[in-house]
Amino acid sequence: MLAVILVGGKGTRLAALHPGIPKALAPVAGRPFLQWQLEWLLRGGVRRAHLACGHMAGQIIDWAGGAPVPGMELSCSAEPFPLGTAGGLLFAARSAKGDPFFAINGDSILPNLRFESMALALENGDADAAMAVTSMQEAGRYGTVEIGADGRIGAFREKAGRGRGWVNAGVYLLRRSVLTDVPENRPVSLETDVFPALAEAGRLAAYRESPPMLDMGTPGGIAAMSEYLSKSRAPSGEGRKRLEGGGA
Repeated sequence: MLAVILVGGKGTRLAALHPGIPKALAPVAGRPFLQWQLEWLLRGGVRRAHLACGHMAGQIIDWAGGAPVPGMELSCSAEPFPLGTAGGLLFAARSAKGDPFFAINGDSILPNLRFESMALALENGDADAAMAVTSMQEAGRYGTVEIGADGRIGAFREKAGRGRGWVNAGVYLLRRSVLTDVPENRPVSLETDVFPALAEAGRLAAYRESPPMLDMGTPGGIAAMSEYLSKSRAPSGEGRKRLEGGGA
């Protein structure tokens, strides 16, 4: 299985905490976050990862060249200018071969996710893509997803003062056909351009997974993630899982 990790963001909310370091390499529980993320993937059966770099790409490429995670086959690409999550993914896909493939946000971990189960369920269904979602008590600050009786994602709701709900957990399984209509050489967003269109067409399945979701995009998120990882030393790879709406 292949995972393309989106590590092109500037990480502006962390700039003061870790100046001069790309967000993916910010220290979490004593190690670069990207090392935690790659080891999580490896335990889940994902042995190839492509780093879709952008901001401070050179530092990430140099770090990856040191073979930081034994057993993980790493490759990298550096977008020529900011292309957004979908544009950056399209650019990276030229170098990373695999269909379907996982696309993963470069600032989060869903410890209980079972990658092989998610891949098998999409393979047995007719959806074009699956999004891992998890339940969160204060879901409003992330925005929520609405899941229909058929297990397909029907709509996305912006951040609001809501209570518990399902949120996008930052892990996607995509057939390459999803990128067919993404225009080249200009910024395009998965979250605002690609996924809403897939949802409207009934082609985006929801893969429900148990919390927590660990997000290091803010100083508070790094603190919470560090505490979790320091106690567990590694994401467990166990938990409740289900992909619905993909025919599984």
